[in-house]
Amino acid sequence: VFLLLLLLAVTGPPQGIVDWLEMPELAPRETPRNIVVLGGGGIPSGSSLLRTYYAAQYGKNLTGTTFVVALPADGNPETSSVGRMRDELVFRGVPLSAIRMEYHGLNTHEQAVNVQRLLGPAALDQPILIVTSGYHMRRAVACFRNLGFTKVEGLLASEIGAEAEIGPWGWLRYGAWANLERGIRVLRELAALAAYKFEDWI
Repeated sequence: VFLLLLLLAVTGPPQGIVDWLEMPELAPRETPRNIVVLGGGGIPSGSSLLRTYYAAQYGKNLTGTTFVVALPADGNPETSSVGRMRDELVFRGVPLSAIRMEYHGLNTHEQAVNVQRLLGPAALDQPILIVTSGYHMRRAVACFRNLGFTKVEGLLASEIGAEAEIGPWGWLRYGAWANLERGIRVLRELAALAAYKFEDWI
């Protein structure tokens, strides 16, 4: 395990596996009728803020598009993180009237099931755009396709690295830890895909 972690720190996860998980070939080509923003760690958190940012930047000027923010809420959704995700979209230019909330699903599968119910049967054949973090894309897309959505595309909510020179030994101070974190995310996602396959959710 130590040698594996050391290898990940030096090289990062294999790019082929990363590309397989992120599915860059699903970049949006058709104007979506529905945009689903899957919640990450709540608001504020890096993952959810990134996802709402990308969704708003892409879709704020679209007309006739419905946005769905999906994140579980124990209490009042208006004052929970799912409500703050909606408010973040509004802050970035998305009309409030275009946003709906899904706050019952506790995992990606349940969220996809509830989004299907929320949007209705007609949505299965309409273009739908899933906005989520890179490593989570394949699992999310597979969940929606498994439920009968036929025109699924994906928008990666990816972090942008520092544009300035970060000084000597920057790779050791930042790169090695970033590679380890990326490796752990990849391993976690591969395990989640296996579990979802076992459950017949994908």
